[in-house]
Amino acid sequence: MQKRWLAAGMAGVMAAGVLAGCGGSTSQATTSAAGTSSSSSTTKIAETTKGTAKASGSVKILSNVTGGKDDEEMALFEKALSEATGLDVTIDKPASDYDKVLMQKLGAGSDYDLVYVTASQYASLVDQGALLDITSYVNNSDILTNNIDPQEWKDITIDGKVYAGFNKKEVHRAVHINNTLLKKAGVDYKTVEPTFDGYYNMLKALKDSSDDPEFYPLDEVMSQAWDLQPFFAAVGAKEGVVIDDNGKKYAPYAEDSAAPVWEWFKKLYDDGLLDPGSFVDKTKDMRAKMEASSQKTAVTADWAAWVGLHNSNAQAAGLTTDDYEIVSLPGLQTPDGTYMLGKGAASLFAVPANAKNVDGAIKVLEYFATQEGGNLLSSGIEGYDYTGTEGNYTQTEIGKKHGNDHGAPFPIYKDYKPLFPYATGIEEAMSYAKYAAIDTIIPNESDFKEIVGKWGIRIIKGEVFTTEGLQSMRDELVERGVTER
Repeated sequence: MQKRWLAAGMAGVMAAGVLAGCGGSTSQATTSAAGTSSSSSTTKIAETTKGTAKASGSVKILSNVTGGKDDEEMALFEKALSEATGLDVTIDKPASDYDKVLMQKLGAGSDYDLVYVTASQYASLVDQGALLDITSYVNNSDILTNNIDPQEWKDITIDGKVYAGFNKKEVHRAVHINNTLLKKAGVDYKTVEPTFDGYYNMLKALKDSSDDPEFYPLDEVMSQAWDLQPFFAAVGAKEGVVIDDNGKKYAPYAEDSAAPVWEWFKKLYDDGLLDPGSFVDKTKDMRAKMEASSQKTAVTADWAAWVGLHNSNAQAAGLTTDDYEIVSLPGLQTPDGTYMLGKGAASLFAVPANAKNVDGAIKVLEYFATQEGGNLLSSGIEGYDYTGTEGNYTQTEIGKKHGNDHGAPFPIYKDYKPLFPYATGIEEAMSYAKYAAIDTIIPNESDFKEIVGKWGIRIIKGEVFTTEGLQSMRDELVERGVTER
């Protein structure tokens, strides 16, 4: 039986919330926002679409990444979103431990109308009955149905129902390379062979050209098996959990056929090319080593957007591309000559079962799915992050530092046109999107990461033989209900 970890007292709160939510009238949107634009990111949704007619009052949001960068800007963000939707919007954004705060708030029955959740949290909360079925709201909203790619809705549909809208359009992760260091090593990144040997030789050249004893060319977040997909592509292994021909769940990374990749990582570690910090580093540590002020590593696997963020931060600090430049590649080739990248499972704004203003929540989700909403979620607040008039906007110094990311560097609106050109390197990284696919959404994703990371590290360190480590990995995945074989 799947682990139940919401407070027991939540059942009554959820039941009351579901009744209250179902008692609200279904939103009716009669005009699509597709193709509309405005000179202001805060233009009211009613001026560009008919939106959710009955939406009014206050909307309370619990957010992790969306909103202002500090308290001052959060107040401006709330004001902009309120003016745009005609609602009184307040946003709570915990300073840390968001996942813990989320569960505490929901367990206590806090009355939020929208809560930010990851795909795995979404699946778990649906399983718990903690979220409201908003399928009818979505189906009756021309904005939500026409402004968002249908595949996005399919990706978050559980048993024919949806319980959330979108924070942003998820992109993929690719291999990031410090091109300045690679040039110093005498290597053109476009000529790197997409094979084990080709990448080994690139990493060896980077190591040999450095005088820094603390420099390691490759850093990975091994403890969470994040993100190894560009390398496991070499054996055609999909990250996460997949279903075999008999309907059983299994993890390709744990199969014996994945052994060559784990042994390749071991060789990199043995030869001083894989940072030992990879065994304990989190994503923030990996990124810190990659940034211009550190450059303690030169190759990582990260979201496509971070190519641009690294470059933008360096340029904001006065560096040129000769001083620092991050480029990207799609990783190792699969046995059939293509590539495999991981596309982010949706980051969502779900409607709790006890939400007090469901119509208001839907109206916010509709606004996020328009050009104007995308402007706010990416470029930020007009007059603060950028100034000017339509077609002639200029980013402020603050806006430049924020890197066109206030929760959605790539807005969910399918026809979104960015106010400002993407940062250096983004378009190249985005060109690999055709190789990307999402992982199967599972409620116990954290268990998968922990188990695969733990045994993968033991294999790489040489603490267990590869076949022994993979068998132990499979056994523990089955034991903890992540897989079935």
